[in-house]
Amino acid sequence: MEEFDTLINADQAEILASLDGFQVEILESFLMQTKNDYLESADKWLNATTANTAQFGGETGKAKIYREKLLDEIEKFFCGDESYEDDRKKISESTEKTKQYLIGVLSSAIGATMGVAGTFIAPVIALLIMSMGKMGVNAWCAMRVEIKANQQT
Repeated sequence: MEEFDTLINADQAEILASLDGFQVEILESFLMQTKNDYLESADKWLNATTANTAQFGGETGKAKIYREKLLDEIEKFFCGDESYEDDRKKISESTEKTKQYLIGVLSSAIGATMGVAGTFIAPVIALLIMSMGKMGVNAWCAMRVEIKANQQT
């Protein structure tokens, strides 16, 4: 979907602007501490609020497992898995295509699948989207396939 490429190609300020102010302040602090390492900042967010990650072993050090689960769900959403077909259809039929809307739909859908509040994972989803860089959805999906293939060998 063109909307996803637009989201992935957005700069950090645009993506952060789609979040609530208090979330932005925390993320900016994490990004400063990690020298803009998006994945490490995502782990910091997840470790800061472990009650939400308990089902994935939410204590410190387990955030990477949770982050990988989120990446798997983002992959399903972006790369065409049928479990998110209704959500992608909702986006394509909507007249609203703002980054805030897209991250909101992603967060709600993935949060429902994972059993957590979309508002909790929205900042992590924003960070993971920023980590995708400027490669576009198709290239990112191909990269995820390659990473998984290499992990199995």
